[in-house]
Amino acid sequence: MKVDPSVYDEMYLNDDQTYEDPANSPYYPVFEAVVAEARRLQSSNILEVGCGSGTLGKMLLDAGMTYRGFDLAKEGVRKAGRRAVGAAELFVGDATDPTSYERDYDTIVCIEVLEHVDADLEAVGNWKPGCRVICSVPNFDYATHVRKFADEREVMERYGGLIRIDRITRIRKKIWSHGLTVSDYLRRLRWSRDEPRRLAGLLGIRQFDWHGGWFLFSGERTNLR
Repeated sequence: MKVDPSVYDEMYLNDDQTYEDPANSPYYPVFEAVVAEARRLQSSNILEVGCGSGTLGKMLLDAGMTYRGFDLAKEGVRKAGRRAVGAAELFVGDATDPTSYERDYDTIVCIEVLEHVDADLEAVGNWKPGCRVICSVPNFDYATHVRKFADEREVMERYGGLIRIDRITRIRKKIWSHGLTVSDYLRRLRWSRDEPRRLAGLLGIRQFDWHGGWFLFSGERTNLR
């Protein structure tokens, strides 16, 4: 099934998703971990698959890395362009289209993307052998997700044939998100009173399992397709 870009264009039109302070983004914990991992891998020239509205791209630019990014959603790329202020090459592209990767890069960053793409292995197969890879996949479901992952073993089974994975880290979702008031939080607790696990997750108990998070994995693209 082909991903319909209008779904994501509408998301960016109706939900700003552009945070002046990246720390306010609900994805900040995983973005922060990506920057740290890029530094550990000594990445210098990054191509981001699914740049969204540019929050992570701006963080990588601020860390002193050369950055390019693309997204299927035109609205996301437009907002990313506003944030990057001409400091990066940004374009509309499809993760499964080989021409999207006709740029110079030593590292692929692919965060909050693979779970949205039916042909995710086809996308990974387009990445050039030998490049460094930093990706995330979720352990929670969402309307536009086509898969989720229960544990590290499932991540390895799905992507280990194409990426020589040397590290998988669990990143927990924030309990307290940008714009959430105390009354909103208490309302969420009240709505979850009949779902013990969700309630416990919102209270910080087994937060990764019961509130949600991401498996951040990194390594090197193999020579196999």
